[in-house]
Amino acid sequence: MRLTLALFCSILAAAQVLENRALRLQARGGGAFQLTDKATGVAWDLNPPRVISKAPAEGYQASSGPGRALRFTLQGVAFELRLTDNPPAVEYSFTPRAEVEEVLLLNQSLEIGPGQRNYYALPQRMGVLMPVEGDKPHSRRLRAYETGRGYSMAMFGAVKEGSALMLTWEDPYTEIVVDYAVEPRRKLAASLAMRRTARSVRLRPLGGGGYVEIAKAYREVARQRGYLKTLAEKARENPAVERFFGAADFKPFAFMRRAPNTRWNKSDQWTADLNFTFEECAQLAEHYKNDLGIDRALLVLNGWINGGYDNRHPDILPAAPEIGGDAGLIECARRVKALGGWVFGLHDNYQDFYQDARSWDESYLMKNADGTSRKGGVWAGGLAWLICSKKSLELAARPRNLPAVKKQFAPDLYFSDTVFAAPLYECFDRDHPLTKAGDLRYKQELGAYIRKMFGLYGSEEGREWGVAGSDYFEGLMSHRTRFQNPNDTDIVIPLFELVFGDAIPIYAHQSDRPRPDNPGYILDHVLFAEMPVYYFGRHRYWLDPAQEFKPPAGAEARMVFARGGRFGLIDQFIKNTYEVLSPLHRLTALLPMTDHRFVTQDRRVERTRFGKDVEITVNYGPAEYEEPRFRLPQYGFVIESPALVAFHARRYRGLPYEDPPLFVLRSLDGRPLGSSRQVRIYRGFGDRRVEFKGKTIEVDVEKVL
Repeated sequence: MRLTLALFCSILAAAQVLENRALRLQARGGGAFQLTDKATGVAWDLNPPRVISKAPAEGYQASSGPGRALRFTLQGVAFELRLTDNPPAVEYSFTPRAEVEEVLLLNQSLEIGPGQRNYYALPQRMGVLMPVEGDKPHSRRLRAYETGRGYSMAMFGAVKEGSALMLTWEDPYTEIVVDYAVEPRRKLAASLAMRRTARSVRLRPLGGGGYVEIAKAYREVARQRGYLKTLAEKARENPAVERFFGAADFKPFAFMRRAPNTRWNKSDQWTADLNFTFEECAQLAEHYKNDLGIDRALLVLNGWINGGYDNRHPDILPAAPEIGGDAGLIECARRVKALGGWVFGLHDNYQDFYQDARSWDESYLMKNADGTSRKGGVWAGGLAWLICSKKSLELAARPRNLPAVKKQFAPDLYFSDTVFAAPLYECFDRDHPLTKAGDLRYKQELGAYIRKMFGLYGSEEGREWGVAGSDYFEGLMSHRTRFQNPNDTDIVIPLFELVFGDAIPIYAHQSDRPRPDNPGYILDHVLFAEMPVYYFGRHRYWLDPAQEFKPPAGAEARMVFARGGRFGLIDQFIKNTYEVLSPLHRLTALLPMTDHRFVTQDRRVERTRFGKDVEITVNYGPAEYEEPRFRLPQYGFVIESPALVAFHARRYRGLPYEDPPLFVLRSLDGRPLGSSRQVRIYRGFGDRRVEFKGKTIEVDVEKVL
């Protein structure tokens, strides 16, 4: 009896099944498979891969695999799916031909339709929740470790009918492609595009759950890869790490020269901004410590180098004479360190090379495939050229660079700009060629050198491969704070925080600072338990009435956290929000974020949990939100834990408030509030009454009981 080809393929596919206690993988013919999560019964369809080649080959051929593997060949490329038991997963890999340019290993696969329990969790920056919503089709391609539309972690999450699936890989030549279609039906589909050395992906069904469970599963992977090193582990190696706990970031742009005929300076002449002398930088820190009681903070100077911010790199010395020179910077460092609890830092850059640098030398630059030098951005100092990361450390280690900085100024912290913000590059210079993987490795080596020299190290944005070797990120939090507006369609979720929140402090970008009329920025930091990079004026602004913040029309409701009247609006805003955020960050720094969820259907009320006992609820509004324990106005929040309670609420623990107050109740001896022998109560504004140990007491500004 003769079998048709279709029937033969059907019989062969039915025979090709792999399974273990947690999953079932079945071939469906032609390179297609179905992966079933036994815990939930949910099945994921894996479409045949797509091979893009300069010399296409023909044909599909199935082949049996010994033991725990299924194999097939498509267009001359050999593919294999192998089962693993610990953890239960599928390792999907291929061996390409030389002519292959790209393989979409998962091609329009993992399809999901509409539903509240169906979505993708993208590791784009902080994290993006992508449900099956919208009237317009779109496509998104995420490249490895790029700030704009790239991914910050080498993983991808999919949730279907409440069943979670995690994909992981290692090679940076892997890209995530997500396509949203509306016809003939609304659906999301995902692909993994692989080039060069990328060869494989692991698919791991996780049973019932969502993006929180996916992030917790990825913590295990990050630990195995050496990316997850907690702050507790770092602090055992270097106790100075604890100086970040509860530390706000104050970052004055001291001095900047602007090149002509650029977006920074439209004139034909160089211009200069002198915002702070080194003397005024020291006075700024002293003002915050002595007048506002800011006892933990970073003072990281921008524009201290010769030529000012983003000028003449990598030739940074002597320090800018226009604002005090080397002697002024030495004295500034001494005064800031003398405050106790303050960390003195300097901002530098070893990716950008400017042609007006005394040591200009094209041999240090990255080269394009055609041999030309690679241009960087046009910044304050004009066009910058990109230094090959293989050469960056050589420049940083020159006697007149970091060794001289340490000897003269001895900063506690050093910030090297762009290291984690720039994409991974290739360099085609014959003397220092570089792949993306090599670029990653040499950037890690630069960070390790700086950290070893100064003790504390940070850089811009944030990537998973920078967590273990850094002490803070500046910029990643801006994915949340900058995009809380009606025109943004991304639903930002704390995917990165859920994985690495107890491993590194995450700040917003230096250009993203909260003014007194930006309560949403503060709520973001309350929800994620992170510290802000504060906005402030120039020179001795607190003594200059002309620099007082002037609220725009209609901003009265948004000025909520600047209330109190004891300082100017800028300083009152800093004081009130620091009194909430600093104790919260000190409490949660060593605790992982263990949960996040949207409480209301419109996603305007959110809740997080840290460890077992710290729960935070925030209301972005405009409607009030009520539970049995509290009632929150717009911009209201509640932080509840055994040793710390803080709230801006219309009702809390039975006390109603006509004028919703800001209160912070903090145990000073580490015991629960109910049994603590010393509790400090801070009131920022509003009603003076608060319930404590069953009694109603009144507080003017602060009281210690």
